[in-house]
Amino acid sequence: MKKEDTAAEAAKETPVPLPTHVAAGVSPEFAKLRVLDAETGKRIAHVLEADTEKGFVRRYAVEGGNFVREGSDLKVIEEERKVRLEWIGDAA
Repeated sequence: MKKEDTAAEAAKETPVPLPTHVAAGVSPEFAKLRVLDAETGKRIAHVLEADTEKGFVRRYAVEGGNFVREGSDLKVIEEERKVRLEWIGDAA
């Protein structure tokens, strides 16, 4: 067995730690993560930023399946909420 094969297999077995803070357009791993409500386990959609340590999430407001506008911008909701992050599929 080659040394490279052993290193590659070890990398697959070692999980990549989850970040505690992510933001769209800032965190390179953002697209590989799912944001969940820590108490219910339900997915939180349209997230712009989440912090598991501070317990907050910023997301777009959606009503009736449509984004809510405030003037020419989309409305953003900031919530104090316990959240957790998880990798989507084998993205880790």
